[in-house]
Amino acid sequence: MSAPFYTVKDVPAQDFIRAYAEYLKKNNKIKIPEWGSIVKTGLGKEISPIDQDWMYVRAAALARKIYVRGHWGVGNLTHMFGSVNDNGKHESGSGKVIRYLLQQLETIKVLKKDNKSLLKKGSRIVTKEGQQDLNRIATQVALAARK
Repeated sequence: MSAPFYTVKDVPAQDFIRAYAEYLKKNNKIKIPEWGSIVKTGLGKEISPIDQDWMYVRAAALARKIYVRGHWGVGNLTHMFGSVNDNGKHESGSGKVIRYLLQQLETIKVLKKDNKSLLKKGSRIVTKEGQQDLNRIATQVALAARK
């Protein structure tokens, strides 16, 4: 009998993002820049996040978002990670933060730019190594939830 196998789509998003953010932090996969503690996450925010590990969480959420539905660009991701203002106007998320984290995920070979797509040239997709990495974390999350 083979060991059970789960993908990112099989586990709850919140559990996976928390586990992958912990993995990124524990293994020092992502470098947090000096400006990481003072930058806002979007135009609609007044201060930076209180959680010290928010960049790891955002990187995990970006990796999951691109895994579930590939071919995301920075513009679409700033819209997805934006917020709604008091008067109902949509405010974009921080493009600098998203671009930086996408570049960090590219350096650890989780994501890559897709230059083969005709319509979405330069958008990000998950690499083969990244897919294996993310599925391994998802399997660990699923097995921990079953116990």
